[in-house]
Amino acid sequence: MRRTLAIALTIFVAGCAHSHAITPRVESTAGAFADSAPIEVMLANFDFTPPVLHLRAGRPYRLTLTDVASGSHDYSAPAFFAAARVAPQDAAKVAGGEVELKGGESKTIHVIPAAGRYKVVCTHLGHMLLGMKGEIVVD
Repeated sequence: MRRTLAIALTIFVAGCAHSHAITPRVESTAGAFADSAPIEVMLANFDFTPPVLHLRAGRPYRLTLTDVASGSHDYSAPAFFAAARVAPQDAAKVAGGEVELKGGESKTIHVIPAAGRYKVVCTHLGHMLLGMKGEIVVD
């Protein structure tokens, strides 16, 4: 009985972490990302490094996400990606509010963040419960 309850609770909580479709705001100003500051995030088995990103609102960034594990992970931050402006070539990468990565894969997203505090999780079953969560703080 306890095991069944634990499994049901895990599935329920993991389902709450799922992202929802967003329409990213595309930045079409020529040269908006010319002076992008590089930011790197590593996705490993059950953590993000760094777990918290500190960014400045309105400043362009080149966010590179790398899955250093052998299995797949995602970087799910739907509120962040919905509020930020993204480069036209990157809009499709974040349309679901998350960036999906296979083991060993890297993807780069050019963003101009909006002020706020945003949660980040891996929505794969149980990964958030095992510690794969973080935050993006934009001042």
